[in-house]
Amino acid sequence: FVLNSMVDFQKGERQMNMDYAICNALSYNTDGLHQAFTFYNVNCQYNKHLWQQVDKSLHLTIPSGMEIIPGIGLWHIHGHQDKCFAWYTFNFIPGAARIDGEIMETLWAPLN
Repeated sequence: FVLNSMVDFQKGERQMNMDYAICNALSYNTDGLHQAFTFYNVNCQYNKHLWQQVDKSLHLTIPSGMEIIPGIGLWHIHGHQDKCFAWYTFNFIPGAARIDGEIMETLWAPLN
């Protein structure tokens, strides 16, 4: 977890909350990094407009030269279109290793 990168979705999943979380996570201790893998249940749609949202905001920034590689967790990807599986599952993204992308969901039982 990264300080100030966890948000509460008060009224459903409002994208501005996610924008804030990603920008804060990417601004913490990322000097020298040029890529970031992100997991989000709707990354296939969310990532389409992320850079536009950041560019028009006075409060959001992403480090210069940072490439964001979007992914969708293995449990959630199966509710998407077939093409999302090929594009967004980390099984097929070079450098992503073996990870399920369901980080928060695996913590629900022990934390509740």
